[in-house]
Amino acid sequence: MNMFQPEKILLPSNGHSRALFFAGKGGVGKTTVSSVVALRLAECGYRTLLVTTDPAAHIGEVFEQPVTDEIQAVMGVKNLFAVRIDAKAATEEYKKSILEDAQPRYSAEMLAALAEELESPCTEEMAAFDKFSQFLTDESFQITVFDTAPTGHTLRLLQLPFDYSQQVGLMVATNQESLGLKEKTKTRFEAMIAKLRDPARTTFAFVMYPESTPVIEAYRAKLDLEKADIYTQFVVANLVLPAERCSHPFFKKRSEMQKKHLADIEKKFAVPVLEMPLFEQEVIGVDRLRQAADSVLRDCCEG
Repeated sequence: MNMFQPEKILLPSNGHSRALFFAGKGGVGKTTVSSVVALRLAECGYRTLLVTTDPAAHIGEVFEQPVTDEIQAVMGVKNLFAVRIDAKAATEEYKKSILEDAQPRYSAEMLAALAEELESPCTEEMAAFDKFSQFLTDESFQITVFDTAPTGHTLRLLQLPFDYSQQVGLMVATNQESLGLKEKTKTRFEAMIAKLRDPARTTFAFVMYPESTPVIEAYRAKLDLEKADIYTQFVVANLVLPAERCSHPFFKKRSEMQKKHLADIEKKFAVPVLEMPLFEQEVIGVDRLRQAADSVLRDCCEG
């Protein structure tokens, strides 16, 4: 059995910041798990940023306070900050930035054509990716926790640096300025890819219920990530029934079913498994998040 060792997969190492990605099927509890882990690491003394890339994220509801597209401190938790990637706001900011950068060099006709081109559906993807890349490469935080969108969207987001890197390689530099832009862009994507592939700087974890469908979907995503040399470091099994509380026949059967899937998870993924129990109450608010963190990550930052 692989032992869960937080100091190796959650904490910064060798002076580098660490990015933590929690991925998985929609509705398996990624936001709650991300929030619990981020709170625990922040209270261990690490300057921590919690980012959601999921349009349906409810981090604000979990912490019972507003979370916007501007980084802001989480009330009641020292060292913890939160932000969500708002696709519409990011798109408007991205278009404005592109047009302002082009204005000194473009004619009115060229600017009009560029503005029309920026109305493409691809612009929103580029804008969200631009925000994501800013948070991934931001070294002002020691730990950045990503609460990601459902699996397919996450895989696409993580694939973008590789896709764009290839496209940059095909760019034709016609003058010194475009050559400089190409090299700058190439360096940026290479740095992102290197960080995503470095297990000392980036940790990938899948969140799932111990049930068939979430396990199968997460395992397929794990294999897809491995094609890009990105490897899963641990798994979170969420809503695990405490065996000692399962006295009723119905819950005994559910518990036995979960045990079989937990064994399957250990076999399939061959990485440490962090079990998040089903709590008596919904994990909402700083106090309950802290209780959940104490339950599963009590010894996280000791020693």
